[in-house]
Amino acid sequence: MLSRSFLTTGVVIATFSAAASGFAPVHDTFRHGHHLLSSSVRTSSGLPLYSSSTSDNNLFDSVSQQLTSLFAPKDEVRKEPKKPVLPDVVINRDFKLAAAFLILGLLLDTIPYVQILLGLPITLLGILFLVQTFRIRFVFESDSFTLKTGNDDNLSDTGENIVVGGENRWTYDSFVNYDFFPRGWIDQPQGPILVYFKETQTPETEWNTGPGAKANSEEAIAAGAVPGQVHFFPALCDAKQIRAEFERRGCAKL
Repeated sequence: MLSRSFLTTGVVIATFSAAASGFAPVHDTFRHGHHLLSSSVRTSSGLPLYSSSTSDNNLFDSVSQQLTSLFAPKDEVRKEPKKPVLPDVVINRDFKLAAAFLILGLLLDTIPYVQILLGLPITLLGILFLVQTFRIRFVFESDSFTLKTGNDDNLSDTGENIVVGGENRWTYDSFVNYDFFPRGWIDQPQGPILVYFKETQTPETEWNTGPGAKANSEEAIAAGAVPGQVHFFPALCDAKQIRAEFERRGCAKL
């Protein structure tokens, strides 16, 4: 009877110890004693009734790690830094294009016959460019590229676009390409003649208006072009400054 009671008590103690080791940390000394006690409990056949195996230790370590990770202080959620808001920039006027056309036109006006065919049209273009250089301002706002009229301290909207309608204001994320023509002239003293950009803000039904038909043709798309609305305007402003702002504000370029 005494031997059977001792075995029963040992089993209970061993079972309780195993359960405790699985759900709460225990002192190393207690775990060592538990191992000795478990190893000493044997059946009448000499086989151990219960032993502290490696799986028990693995269970203890696994549960301890889970509890530690559960109650450990969590790292603060990292917030992406906000992009800095860039100030509005009004592009400086550039009179080189108007001056070049006026000088060329006046020279051609001195040549008989040529003055009618080329001299007069080029002179008139020079006058138009001169007036528009004073009138039109190219403005980079916080999220959009816009065309305005007036002086730096008194700018106003230009109204609807005369070709496709809508406001002359295009968000930077709608740009798919921009360039300056003739290519390479932007880094030359005379500067480019035309500024070009392509955007997707304009309704798609207008994309093939004017030069857009060629720019959005199957051949152009196959060659790597991106569909969109094409815009050209004479370089009546500082072309290098406008290129720098396109780059600074993340406008896409092929």
